[in-house]
Amino acid sequence: MTVKRAAVWQVLRESEGHLQPDEIFRRAKLLYPGMVLATVYNNLHALCEAGLIRRIRTADGADYYDKTPTPHEHAICTDCGKMLDLELGDLSAAFAAKTDMPILSYDLIVHTLCPVCRAKEKEA
Repeated sequence: MTVKRAAVWQVLRESEGHLQPDEIFRRAKLLYPGMVLATVYNNLHALCEAGLIRRIRTADGADYYDKTPTPHEHAICTDCGKMLDLELGDLSAAFAAKTDMPILSYDLIVHTLCPVCRAKEKEA
């Protein structure tokens, strides 16, 4: 693994949540000052291909990257945009039963209010 790829992977491994490429770039540049944004994108692609991280595409076109490559669902806060993990279990069988089609894979993103934004809403 190259030094730059290792820096990108380290940023994700040490993150508290899901990151977008610009935030990964900002953090990786602190570890490797010569980093450029194109290198971050190239290395994110390579890390996804290697199965070390997961790319999460959203309806608005913003990609997030997750350090947990195993299948799981996500929630996005409609106020602050934070992405959170959901552990709902494998829903493939339930989806297949409802659609009468084999489910090869799926991506589920639930739109909600995160705990911080819910608390702010209650205070208002």
